[in-house]
Amino acid sequence: MLLALQAHLPSLHPPICEINKDPSKCEPAQGWNLTLLYLSLLMFAIGEGCMRDCVPALGEDQFSNDDPEASHLRSNFLSWLKSANSLGALIGLVFLVWIEKNLGWDIGFLLCALIVIVGLLIAASGLPFYGMRKLNGSPLTRILQVLVTSSKKRQAAVIDVIELQEISTSDHVDEDGEDKCDSKNICTTRVDEKTEAITRMLPIFISCIFAYLPFTLLMTLTIQVGSTMDSGIGMIQIPSASLIAIPTTFHMLMQPCYRRILIPLLRIFTGHTNGITPLQHIGVASACGIMAACIAMLVEAKRLMVVEQQGLTLVADGVPMSVFWLVMQFFLLSIMDIAYIGGLVQFIKSEAPEAKHIAPAVQSLLVGIAAWSGCAFVQLVNRMTRLGDNGRGWLDGTNFNRTRLDRFFLLLATFELVAFINYAFWARRYANKKRVSTVRSDGNNFGA
Repeated sequence: MLLALQAHLPSLHPPICEINKDPSKCEPAQGWNLTLLYLSLLMFAIGEGCMRDCVPALGEDQFSNDDPEASHLRSNFLSWLKSANSLGALIGLVFLVWIEKNLGWDIGFLLCALIVIVGLLIAASGLPFYGMRKLNGSPLTRILQVLVTSSKKRQAAVIDVIELQEISTSDHVDEDGEDKCDSKNICTTRVDEKTEAITRMLPIFISCIFAYLPFTLLMTLTIQVGSTMDSGIGMIQIPSASLIAIPTTFHMLMQPCYRRILIPLLRIFTGHTNGITPLQHIGVASACGIMAACIAMLVEAKRLMVVEQQGLTLVADGVPMSVFWLVMQFFLLSIMDIAYIGGLVQFIKSEAPEAKHIAPAVQSLLVGIAAWSGCAFVQLVNRMTRLGDNGRGWLDGTNFNRTRLDRFFLLLATFELVAFINYAFWARRYANKKRVSTVRSDGNNFGA
């Protein structure tokens, strides 16, 4: 609603200018106008974050853990949820973009707000029928307690057993509220095991941030480059804002193909329930990122060659080259996104069952950190590349016909390759440590 209000009132706009022709004469939004814009985007980010993280957890709570078919039904629900998200995005990118382009941004944003209200009412109508999980404390709080306890244990040689038991009590309660600790020693051992498990997962999380960093940059810059190319299909012209519909369509189509075709084939060769392990999912995502960056570099080199041949260096668009040259990198980026998100969520759920309901939130947090790191990466590359080429950075300016995206994409491919090697090292080390821990545990049980 705030975005619709700002789009409707001319007093909340910056002065009108031709940004594509002469950006130096454009004045940025300032003062209250800029504050209102950031407030609108902040509220949207909070709302989307809550929806993306809470809806999957609410849906999983509708399936009983005692039902043998619940796991299959839960998996189907999550797949349908992802397809619904992609379908909603696709409709918005085609229908709402057309409205904003032909009827105005204010009408488009107002319609978005009304659609969200309708969705909220539909979701609220199911409140009497939802199965609600009994609350027994925040898993995030318990994880932090484990880390604090571990830190204190490193600083002191002796820990008060009573204090340790108090920290562990809420962490070892089953769904019926019964304490599962039979003795203080068992509670102490379980806290130590949980501390060790979380500590082992941290390098994987950090490696995932670096491995996912090129995704946001590749997707964003590819869409921007597509806006300079020929986006026509016969007599139909695709608006530049709707170009993201191409990877969204791939994402939506890949979900059933991945679940019904690829996983069963992989299951035949590996014997794993999900075809491959969660860590292997993330590795596949990183490999797709490397290939996508390499293809993006080759396509961009060809596009810049066409720009030079046609003398379009000073023009911001109009490159006589079909936007469908970008299809292959969009396809690989879609696979990367599906494999990365699915693998990371499954990894958290399998290695930290007590945190399974916040797994989507942790995944979103890591993706957000990767996106912010990508912004810093662009600034760093621009600052370093201004030292040559007449003081102009690879990504300076709004005219993509004058940038050196081919070099930047090559740098992203190199970065992703290094990130993949780093991730493979930590993933292999994690798997080996887990295997050793399992063997020791089995040996202790046998001895007992």
